[in-house]
Amino acid sequence: MTADEHHSSKYVINYFRKARLEYERLDGSQKVFVNKGLARISRLGMQAGQPLKGDLSLCRKLKNKKMGLRIVFTQDGEKINVIQIVAIGQRADKIVYHFSNLSGLLKI
Repeated sequence: MTADEHHSSKYVINYFRKARLEYERLDGSQKVFVNKGLARISRLGMQAGQPLKGDLSLCRKLKNKKMGLRIVFTQDGEKINVIQIVAIGQRADKIVYHFSNLSGLLKI
């Protein structure tokens, strides 16, 4: 994140443990997209990305179809919780959005 982006950040990014591990497994070009996405999310909060539905209606997603990447996030006060960063090919039956229990995910 550049100094200008840091000064314009409104929200603190907090990773769930699984999201941090997923981020660490990304290659360099994938991290570039995710870093830009996280900078956008830190500026715009829940105004960034598209809303999800159903059990995840309190979450939003930011995606790059060409790269097959999705960032799933939600807001908690002035913090943005990054729940999942997923690098996928073809999405099969919405597997990206299958969470057994959001409250059971551990933050780091």
